[in-house]
Order: sequence, then C-alpha cells, then structure tokens
Amino acid sequence: MEVYLKDTKESDLDTLFQFQLDEDANYLAAFTAKDPTDKEAYIEKWVKLLFDKTIRLKTILYQDKIVGSIAKF
Repeated sequence: MEVYLKDTKESDLDTLFQFQLDEDANYLAAFTAKDPTDKEAYIEKWVKLLFDKTIRLKTILYQDKIVGSIAKF
C-alpha cells in the first residue's frame, strides 16, 4: 500500500472538487469557499494557482487513487 504525492494537474481538479462538497470537511476546514458547490469558481481559482511558481500544489494518491491534496503558499 503506497501513499505518494504528485504535482497537481488540471485534470485532478474535478476529483478534488468533489472533496470540497463534503459537509463535514467544510465544517472542519480552516478556509472554505463562499459557495463550496460553485465548481466554476473552484476550477478558476485553482487553475490560476497551478501556474503560480511561488505555490506548490500536490495531489495525494493512495493505491493510485486521488485521496486528497496539500498546498504550500
């Protein structure tokens, strides 16, 4: 069972967006979106961050399945 990180790609964002829809996760999160169901706003925000060289975005995989993400701003 292997857990590893990979650079986040735009193609990961659909899956990562689904995690944002979890109500319990939103309750526990330090920072949340104004409207966590607004997929267009989510994708727009994160695509910009993907191209920001000062930010490191990683997708967390477990057994080759996306299970989360981590970022360094």
